[in-house]
Amino acid sequence: MTKIEPGERLFETVIRSMTRRIRDGDWPQGSRIPSERALAENFSVSRSCIREAIHALCEQQIVETRRGAGTYVSHPDESSLSERLAQVIPLRTERIAEIFDVRRIIEPQLAARAARHITEAQLVRLKILVYEQEKRALTGETTEDLDQEFHLCLAEASGNGILLSVVKNLTAILTESRTQALQTHDRSCASVRTHVAIIEALERGDSQAAEIAMRLHLETVEWAVFGGETIEGRC
Repeated sequence: MTKIEPGERLFETVIRSMTRRIRDGDWPQGSRIPSERALAENFSVSRSCIREAIHALCEQQIVETRRGAGTYVSHPDESSLSERLAQVIPLRTERIAEIFDVRRIIEPQLAARAARHITEAQLVRLKILVYEQEKRALTGETTEDLDQEFHLCLAEASGNGILLSVVKNLTAILTESRTQALQTHDRSCASVRTHVAIIEALERGDSQAAEIAMRLHLETVEWAVFGGETIEGRC
């Protein structure tokens, strides 16, 4: 297993090892890479960690997954592939950090407004989403679609149509911080717990508490993404 660099998460270490094999010609362009099971055994990591790494490489178009056929090294021109291989980790980490920065600017104020304008039906919808999110987290399923819908529902509950439009237009970018490659069990459970705190503040109509709860939510999830250690507590 490749040595883990300071501040690097395990799946990023796997990405470095995989990209090195592609760069060194062990896995030529167009070739099929080993199965998840074989890679997990080779790198001494879980299969979920391998899936995270492959998902990230697919996003960068370095590899492509073909249904029922496995995962293959992509066929971009040589210079393009080299650039992608060199930049995949630093660009991804920097971009995710910037996305969290944008979320910290927008979403706490959005939650504060929602506490003043949310309807009973919207509260019920948020509770259903968190319930479904918890069920999936407990079984190890991905929850990023529910997380996205939760935050879009909050934007709608803010009562400001322009703010809702802004959040919708930013969704494609903001979703990168919720991508499946970053959806660990710890992150999913942390998201559930802090979503519950947001809902409790909304139920009380407490704008300040809703803003604080959203800041805590973003800080907690960002820590889960970049901290690299287990967050204590259960879903």
